[in-house]
Amino acid sequence: MRPVNAIDARSVRQADYRHYIERFARANEQLISTMRSFGVPLESSAEESSRIERTRSLLDRAQALGAVSRNDEKSIAAGFLSPACERCRTGVRSVSEFISLACNRSCWFCFNPNQADWSQYRSKRKDWHSELETYKQAFGGLDFIALTGGEPLLFANETCSFFREAKRSNPNAHLRLYTSGDSATPELLYQLAQCGLDEIRFSIKLDDPDEAIEKTLRTIREAVRLIPTVLVEMPIVPGTYDEMTKLIASLEQCHIGGMNLLELCFPLHNASAYRARGFKLVRHPFRIPYDYGYAGALPIAGSEELALRLLVESRERDCSIGLHYCSLENKNTAQIYEQNQGGELEIPGYRFSNRTFFYETIRAFEESAALVAEQLSTLEAPVYADESQGMVAFDPALLERLNLGDSRLRLFLASAVVEQDSDGARRFREVGLQAIEPSDVPRIVEAS
Repeated sequence: MRPVNAIDARSVRQADYRHYIERFARANEQLISTMRSFGVPLESSAEESSRIERTRSLLDRAQALGAVSRNDEKSIAAGFLSPACERCRTGVRSVSEFISLACNRSCWFCFNPNQADWSQYRSKRKDWHSELETYKQAFGGLDFIALTGGEPLLFANETCSFFREAKRSNPNAHLRLYTSGDSATPELLYQLAQCGLDEIRFSIKLDDPDEAIEKTLRTIREAVRLIPTVLVEMPIVPGTYDEMTKLIASLEQCHIGGMNLLELCFPLHNASAYRARGFKLVRHPFRIPYDYGYAGALPIAGSEELALRLLVESRERDCSIGLHYCSLENKNTAQIYEQNQGGELEIPGYRFSNRTFFYETIRAFEESAALVAEQLSTLEAPVYADESQGMVAFDPALLERLNLGDSRLRLFLASAVVEQDSDGARRFREVGLQAIEPSDVPRIVEAS
């Protein structure tokens, strides 16, 4: 599928429907215009097409080698995958907390300043006790609990208290910690293990001197001795193929469980650092542009491609650790799943997609609408608009029952979410419109 554009709008004669398509085309154009204002170049259309072709080839190679495509190819996993990553898709009964956003690092790609409570919690600690209790009351207990930051181990004693309390109130929950490892002494790692920590995720900065990276690797080896699951999780910086290949080999020798290869993002600040490195923004960062709450912001072109190359080549040589590519869009799906209440609503004409977690409907206009209405009438399948007015909408599951070989048939996939007004009232709103191509049909139908 591709975003609709002005050409799609001009193909429709009736003003109301032309304006409907134009609204989404303008939203796509406005996003590109806004992205240009941040001071980091955008990839060109030609660069985008070439990158997408190379990425498609890598995705196919990865899956041919046994890697598992997850979440509509927003996530690709080969080998071990943390159960917390599996749950991240929907986020059900799963939370991430922090004690403080204070950190001893100042990484050029950090997106914490985008968080609404950044200024408040850099110097103030959070009341995580109350929040854990609130979650327990709301959900009857949690399955996955994470502690992130900032740097949690700047508050080592409180970090241990957090995990003791989390385990006490949620005895079956999987507990994990995110850290740079700078403050992770063997004694502290032992204490964390005694508190019930199930998983620890280290970040490694390739900008660090070799001796600093080696120190982190020694800490990781110690953690492997004490904590059930040890991962490394880091953004994949374009142009670091040699360094990443060397690092993955070192992590194999540490016998960790796996590595999460994150898509590098531009956090809407520190543009000079991205320009200096020659990076460009992905031209179309989201399949459905929307107000996503995750603070990662905008993906950098080339990060996904390098992550997939590393995954494929590691798989080809039978790498002993799990590798998991996690895109920016993969971070957004839990938000949409929650907003749309996991598909519990019955909305005529729409179907909850297990592929995207949006409510979806197929729309056709004018001549295409008449063709669809004629074909569906012979199947006695319902349409949810009056074809005499030049538009029909229908359940995406019916796509496979249409004669899609007719070149006159132009179809669009509309995506919708449930939103809450300031007064608490719920509303249902279409937020995306994409032009459907024949190759898209199996994926749409499969998720319906």
